[in-house]
Amino acid sequence: MSTCDMGFEHAPPAEPVVIEEAPDTEPVAEAAVEIARIEADRDVTIAKVVNRSMDEETVTELAALRAENEALRAQLAPPPEEQQQEAVVVVADPVSEPVTEEPPPAVEESSEPAAKKRKNPWF
Repeated sequence: MSTCDMGFEHAPPAEPVVIEEAPDTEPVAEAAVEIARIEADRDVTIAKVVNRSMDEETVTELAALRAENEALRAQLAPPPEEQQQEAVVVVADPVSEPVTEEPPPAVEESSEPAAKKRKNPWF
């Protein structure tokens, strides 16, 4: 340690710091990018193959469902001879008299007195 003119002690001056240049990382980065591109191409190719097989399965399943739908519609459709029959019109017989309902009998009042209303003893 050295003493200055004011009487303070100071640490010796530090050695200059030498900054080294970072090593060139471009080749490593380029290799990583190339690996990622190859893996992405592989993933896209696999997805296309899977999607194509799923499309084929979907088309097959859709065709089966359409055939089943047509079979069910054929079962539910009326037979051809029923479709060609003409509608039958029913006409009421004008000679017969219309049926009328008799009114219900009148309620007769009984001679018994009406029941007394019970009252609450507390009120």
